[in-house]
Amino acid sequence: MKRQSSETTSPPTRRDFLSTLMKFWGSLTLVPFGVGVLKFLSPLKNTEVTRESMRVARVTDITENTATIVRFNKDPIIIVHTAQGQFKAFSARCTHLGCVVQFKADEGAPRFDCNCHGSQFDIDGKNIAGPAPRPLTPLKVSIQESNLFVTRV
Repeated sequence: MKRQSSETTSPPTRRDFLSTLMKFWGSLTLVPFGVGVLKFLSPLKNTEVTRESMRVARVTDITENTATIVRFNKDPIIIVHTAQGQFKAFSARCTHLGCVVQFKADEGAPRFDCNCHGSQFDIDGKNIAGPAPRPLTPLKVSIQESNLFVTRV
């Protein structure tokens, strides 16, 4: 004779249904979190074109003993037309904490001032006062057909 099994399948209870629903909802909530973690851990793709040399102004745009700030790629640079007729270019970011420097020609010797923490740089970009640890980053200036071109050094 065959023996009948005493185990029979019972219909799912409300507790089983809610448990399955919570597992499904929990997995759906973890998917965006996992995607965010993977994006954070993967390196950024730089799709921008960075130029090594760029036309920034015309010679007549900057009068003597003045300066102007322009963008070189994404970085601000400051171009100075000295009283001696030379053109100089530097990164406009202070080497202390990255604030943008201002050109001052009206108070004694021309210089660059950082208004954030008091750093000062002379006309050659050398740090002369304040907490800045190093000089401003210089850039090469060339003139071609009355246009100013700036190149990274």
